[in-house]
Amino acid sequence: MGRETDRRVLETLDQWQKDSLPGPIELYARLMRIQTEAKATISIDDPQASPEAIPERLRRGTPLLTFDELQLDWEVVNSLFGKALSVIEEYSPPGATHRTLPLQEMARAWYEGEPVSGGEEEEALVAAVYTAIKPFLVVQAEALLPHVDQKLWRRRYCPICGGTANLAVLRGEEGGRWLVCGRCDAEWRFQRLECPFCGTTDQGNLAYFSAGQGLYRLYVCEECKGYIKAIDLRQSQSEVLIPLQWIGTLDMDRQAADLGYKAGEPTTTRKSEETR
Repeated sequence: MGRETDRRVLETLDQWQKDSLPGPIELYARLMRIQTEAKATISIDDPQASPEAIPERLRRGTPLLTFDELQLDWEVVNSLFGKALSVIEEYSPPGATHRTLPLQEMARAWYEGEPVSGGEEEEALVAAVYTAIKPFLVVQAEALLPHVDQKLWRRRYCPICGGTANLAVLRGEEGGRWLVCGRCDAEWRFQRLECPFCGTTDQGNLAYFSAGQGLYRLYVCEECKGYIKAIDLRQSQSEVLIPLQWIGTLDMDRQAADLGYKAGEPTTTRKSEETR
């Protein structure tokens, strides 16, 4: 996501702010503003993974950024975390409090897929950690993604950070499907006729619902009951800002839940695939 896209995202968020938004959309929009504004101030050194080492890591199924390879300015991360938590608390039930936990420990736990707090405040703390780390993660993903040979990666987790896809994009004349990482926004090519979570290719268990005159799709899997939202860019008559699509399609998440589906999680772990 380049600077021009960042600018357009902020312009759209400005327009949204003028409208009367439902609480959840307003909350996520405010958190995205924190992330996007912070991203413009972040610079990084060359990635630790050299261009020569990247293909071998991809062949092994190893994402290119471990937590210890992240370039983080902890003073900035701490500031962003505080801003995010303050915003989240505005939308929390009266009297709700969030424990002060070691931020670096929470960040590592979040990144490595472990519980952040194990308490009732888990969801709020995860959202705040995500907001604080994401700008750094996206900048590093943008630097690494051009070195990723897409033919070497058809796995169900992100080649950059190992995160889970929370969106898919269909593009090109043949409608190739690309998964979008929910953590670092990296995109990677994936099979059209396979569940991106449990990996089933049984077409009897895979389906999709279409909405928005074909622009949006809700892919569902009867085997794992997972779902993923998708945007068919071939149907768009105007620019689609991918970073905003997860927020702009929150009603599709409600509809999926009403139908008995849940946001998908890969059933194959990164570690198990790396040992294949």
